[in-house]
Amino acid sequence: MRQHTVETADGGHLRVFSFGDGPGVVLVCGTNTVAPTYFRTARRLSKNLPVHVYDRRGRPGSSPQPHGYSMHTEVADLARVLDATDSSMVFGHSFGGAVALEAGLQLPVRRIAVYDAVPNIGGAVPTHFLPEFESAVQRGDVHRAVSILGKGISAKLSKSPLPDPAFQAVVQALAIATRKGRAWKGTVHSAVNELAFLDGNRPPAERYAGISVPVLVLYGSGSDEFYSVIAEALSAQLLHGRCTAVAGADHGALDRVPYGLISQLSDFFTGAS
Repeated sequence: MRQHTVETADGGHLRVFSFGDGPGVVLVCGTNTVAPTYFRTARRLSKNLPVHVYDRRGRPGSSPQPHGYSMHTEVADLARVLDATDSSMVFGHSFGGAVALEAGLQLPVRRIAVYDAVPNIGGAVPTHFLPEFESAVQRGDVHRAVSILGKGISAKLSKSPLPDPAFQAVVQALAIATRKGRAWKGTVHSAVNELAFLDGNRPPAERYAGISVPVLVLYGSGSDEFYSVIAEALSAQLLHGRCTAVAGADHGALDRVPYGLISQLSDFFTGAS
């Protein structure tokens, strides 16, 4: 693995981790996550082709989100990483999937894969908790903020039998014991703007009909239902789209790297499927 920096069009910088050299796949991370969350996936995929993972704006190692942050910021940044790595394929997870799809409309990419992507088609993504989440972030209460985010976005977590104090204690333990949890302090502020963007932008699925390249639309069979709703609506509009459920996988699958997910991605990006 090689760590390097890519300059953005507005004078900022992005931290990039390359697993292999040369043209390959750029992996775009989701909300409230950092690039190292995806290292296992990147290592597995890089057995077949180079993988470049970068920390999006607002994450440790990269520049803060700029004033007037928007999807334009994300696509412009992705374009710089694609250029710097001479790559033309994109894989996006969650919010990163929304970025990847937007890139399919604006950039000369060759193939796109997404997993549990959240272009907020028809307002399918839950955002009702945003004011409470933002308030906790502004107070600096990271564990409370992550608890609100988790229960707000996931119907399954919202049905947890644990009372809020106990659930928050679990979040606090994860923040100490896990790589993903230790990163939350540096990512929750960017999550506010990303969720606000989703809340304010609810495109019809037809918006993505203009993507002319092959798109693999994946969702976890164990993920919350709205991910499959978005995936199926999206793939129905894509000229060269294919929608598949990853058996036994949930929204956090990329941190655990199930074989079914990696094999589908490898086949797609190497042209075997």
